[in-house]
Amino acid sequence: MPEMTDASLAHLRAEVINSKQIPTIPAVLVKILEVVGGERTGVKDLVAVVERDKALTGRILRLANSAFFGFSRNVATLSRAVMLLGFSTVKNLALGVKVWETLTGGTARGEMEKLWVHSSLVAAGSRALARRLKLPDPEEAFTAGLLHDMGKVILFTRFPSEYGEILGKWTGEEGVVAERRALGVDHSQVGGWLAESWSLPALIVDAAGGHHRSLEDRSGWNLPGVVNLANRLVNATYLDQAEVSEEAQALLRDLGEPLLDSATWLEITDQLRAQEAEVRDFFSPAEDE
Repeated sequence: MPEMTDASLAHLRAEVINSKQIPTIPAVLVKILEVVGGERTGVKDLVAVVERDKALTGRILRLANSAFFGFSRNVATLSRAVMLLGFSTVKNLALGVKVWETLTGGTARGEMEKLWVHSSLVAAGSRALARRLKLPDPEEAFTAGLLHDMGKVILFTRFPSEYGEILGKWTGEEGVVAERRALGVDHSQVGGWLAESWSLPALIVDAAGGHHRSLEDRSGWNLPGVVNLANRLVNATYLDQAEVSEEAQALLRDLGEPLLDSATWLEITDQLRAQEAEVRDFFSPAEDE
């Protein structure tokens, strides 16, 4: 497919975002965004919003009790989760999980399950890298990583046959090329469109829309850049092997960042390996949902 003009892209954006196949933003997500963006909102506001959604509450509590956070004590209530994890962590979890739940209808099967596992690992990797680089809010990096591939869900929903074939064959940069060739647009562009149309936080819009930009263009590490790097490293790492792939080593070497050398990434992949199996259950309904 030839390169699309600005007018063609605008038409495709309207067609994709306004499609009846794409879910509209639910009321509870609007309320969560108000809590996230509000200067005077606090724990009670967040708990009051999330508790209205039993399925969302269950998923947040399962995630709070997972290897991602490593608490030995049981986190049984949202108030307890906020006390142990912190307000920022729980509000970001609520935002990320509700967006995914809305886009997938609450369940993930086949390619969507694989995408959820990948996104969860990128989320954990983004948080770990953000901590190493001393970014101000690693939990925001977690949420941005969790949502970086939301454009893939939209494309799969809008073009199930064509895009399902692409998902089954290609990953990483090769997948982006295949998307542009077949559809005239790639998933990062579409993810940015959706994040913007739903008024998600600006850093999440940037991470969704820019996680396949060249890392050479970065000016210091920021959240979108960390998600970009985590995505590339997860794609280049075989988690079932206790070693860093040559591709990942080359990427880290090219960056020239001592904080992000192969030994550091190997430590992080040890954490990701322990978490991989667990994240597969996050979209299955809990017994009490």
